[in-house]
Amino acid sequence: MLIGKFQLTKVKFKDLAPIILVMVLLFISTACANMLIPSYVAIQKEFKIPQALIAVPDAFFVLISAFFALLWGYYTDRINRTIVIMSGAFSWTIGMMLTAFSSTYLMLVISRVACGAGLGCVLPVGYSIISDAIPPEERSGWFGTLAILSSISNGAGQGLSSFLGPILTWRFPFILLSIISVVVVIILFFVKMPQRGASEDELLELIELDLEYSYRISKEDLKTIIQKKTNRYLIIQGFFTVIPGTVLVYFTTSMLMLQFFYQIPDEIKLQTATIFAGMVGIGYILGNSVFARLGDTLFRRNKKNRARLATLCLIFSIPFAIIMLLSLQPINPGKLDILYPDPIPTNELFLYILRTIGEIFVVYPTFIIFFIFALIASMLGAGPVANKSAIMIDVNMPEHKGTAASFFKLSEQLSKGVTLLVSFTLISIFGSIFNMIFISIFFWIPASIYWLLASRKVEEDMAYKSRILSERKQVSLIDYIFELEIQMDRAIQKVQDSKYYIRKDQDRFNELLDDALIIYKFCEREGTSRSITNIEKKAHIMYLRVLMLKQDTDKIFRELTDQDLNPKKITNLNNELRQIYYRINDWEKSTFGKIQTYYEDAYLKVVEARLNQRLDLIKGLSKISEAIKIYERVKYLLNERLEVVNEKHDFSEEETLVLDREKELFDKCSKSLNATVKLKEEIEHAIDQLEEKGIDREDLRKISDLAQEYKVDLGDVIVDTFKQEDETKNALIETLETIDHIFHQYEEWKEVDLKVF
Repeated sequence: MLIGKFQLTKVKFKDLAPIILVMVLLFISTACANMLIPSYVAIQKEFKIPQALIAVPDAFFVLISAFFALLWGYYTDRINRTIVIMSGAFSWTIGMMLTAFSSTYLMLVISRVACGAGLGCVLPVGYSIISDAIPPEERSGWFGTLAILSSISNGAGQGLSSFLGPILTWRFPFILLSIISVVVVIILFFVKMPQRGASEDELLELIELDLEYSYRISKEDLKTIIQKKTNRYLIIQGFFTVIPGTVLVYFTTSMLMLQFFYQIPDEIKLQTATIFAGMVGIGYILGNSVFARLGDTLFRRNKKNRARLATLCLIFSIPFAIIMLLSLQPINPGKLDILYPDPIPTNELFLYILRTIGEIFVVYPTFIIFFIFALIASMLGAGPVANKSAIMIDVNMPEHKGTAASFFKLSEQLSKGVTLLVSFTLISIFGSIFNMIFISIFFWIPASIYWLLASRKVEEDMAYKSRILSERKQVSLIDYIFELEIQMDRAIQKVQDSKYYIRKDQDRFNELLDDALIIYKFCEREGTSRSITNIEKKAHIMYLRVLMLKQDTDKIFRELTDQDLNPKKITNLNNELRQIYYRINDWEKSTFGKIQTYYEDAYLKVVEARLNQRLDLIKGLSKISEAIKIYERVKYLLNERLEVVNEKHDFSEEETLVLDREKELFDKCSKSLNATVKLKEEIEHAIDQLEEKGIDREDLRKISDLAQEYKVDLGDVIVDTFKQEDETKNALIETLETIDHIFHQYEEWKEVDLKVF
């Protein structure tokens, strides 16, 4: 993105839309997460609950959000991210509306649970999308920007509740955010997400060739993510780091109101305390901006520097936070040069808030120290935030990023949830909110130790990821080139097949050549667009040769339709066709290696059908049908090659070896074809027997669809679906067992000459 000649970012313009969308989602999620805090007193009075229960709805919100983040993260890495994010948006919109209209304390708790379930998707989906849009050297900066937005939205959420709540009730801000959420859901329909892995340097060649990075997460990969040492250290440090942050965010306002601003008039006490608590957030915003950009700069010099920077920031934030707290002292309004009316008029509230803040700084200079050290401490505390997210993306595979982010979120949210659940118990134990906040700061010490450990492993984990991606890129490129070569081979075989029809079926001859021309043109176009020069040149040459061949034969065919031709002319024209036959025969033929690949592909389809028959039996049948077609094609190709060879009598040693291999493959293919046909017939017979018992294919298809959708065993679906219908259930289970037995017999059938034709 350019402004004049100055490049602000390397992010492509088309990728800014999903990034902006993620920012909006993070704004909503953070605002929603913290919006109840300033209204705790009002909610306590309305629902008549003890103080110990006031933080429970937010605690459940945090814990449920953490659990669902793990679930959303896994499916973010498996399926379409737009579907995941829309599902989450719908859930949190419903949850916020329920929160706004909660009539009981229990309903409030349930509605916050619904909010948490939906908002849990924001982090894993957002990180997955952003990681695919942002180049590695800019990641800290962008995540710093996201952290700044999160901080602003935290203040916005509490600000909405603090300033609009007393006027329009605490429910109104939730209605407002619900409306914004509906707008976001609508926008989701029109936003295209970046391609998975698009920002990885190792995969740029794939992206430039418009090839998809096709790897997706599996359940086995969850263990891999946890075992990666950088992930493990950062997940653990996240648990410790969040404890002081949670206590500061959730209880600084309450601490100021109860212990330092308790003599300030009630009409402006909450707002004044909120503003002073927000001063801590100013440094957090600045810190994310400064240390995120610094992290990117240092990363270009050494890949360990992001983790090193985070370690130092966390260590130095501890003494500054301690001095910040020690600089606080109770405010006596009598010492302030302000005469407060009783009550303060509503239209003058803002003026008295500003005057009170100004007088506090004048009369109580230690609050200037509070402001300065709060600024520095929160700046340093922000250092690990953006760099942590960048490191997470740096060390995890593209298909693991959403899940890895959700593990980080789970650790942090569990820490936050547990802290909130035990917060009032801790206040009782330590005697005051101030003491609890003071002691919590020391949890940054173990967090900094784990950051130090992470700094020693991050480069190693990045190198491992880079090596795997490079290997996968090569495999993907080779696979695609191989696919194009297979298509070229198909075209070659069509030209070779055409010679058998050149004299007896002109329409079929032309049809085969037209098919070959279409394939060659496709391969040439793909070779050109993806810079695969050898494919492009070969396809272009073959296209021209076939086109000339077609033109020559078309001319002969037209002349043969002339009724005035004499016998000699007809003989000459037929001789010309015969010469074209031999010309085609001398052309390149499909290779034996590719025929072997076809044969192996057919067998893999049968294996796939066998592995998935307990998930989707109907789809398995279609795989078996595909295998039969491939075996038939392989037999045809081999037969054509053997016919040509049989016309020759003298063979070299190499030619004899090739001939023996072709004959061996022909025999294996014949047996495999017969066995696969029998396999299909036996399974079809078993399904036909079901129809005699009143269970048609459509019922079986629906059951298979359920098994496939939920990735569960077909037998389990049958048992669950037909609990009360023993006859139907037993018939289906018996059929599944029969089909299992049929598959077990398949390998034996492949070794026998079955007479199925």
